[in-house]
Amino acid sequence: MTRTTDDTVKSKGGTASNLRPYKKGQSGNPAGRPKGARSRLCEDFLKALHEDFQKHGRKAIESVRLEKPEVYFNGVVKLLPQQFGLDDETKGGLTVIIKKIAD
Repeated sequence: MTRTTDDTVKSKGGTASNLRPYKKGQSGNPAGRPKGARSRLCEDFLKALHEDFQKHGRKAIESVRLEKPEVYFNGVVKLLPQQFGLDDETKGGLTVIIKKIAD
């Protein structure tokens, strides 16, 4: 037999009419996430990525450039708007050209 919410609430001494566990505006975790927890995760990830890139980055870039030039060039194109202020239309046009060259 499946227990209903009413059964669960009644077994804990409550009623279905008072299911709201917290008052409006009250948090279930007043202390919240520990300060820096999310940034520590990001920092740890970036550190691991940096270490991996230091060991394998140049080889990986060369491998992609030689084996999948369209992927390599597409990565370069995605960086261009940030460095040279290209608009999305220009970037999209370059991507189309890359795909045509690859085929």
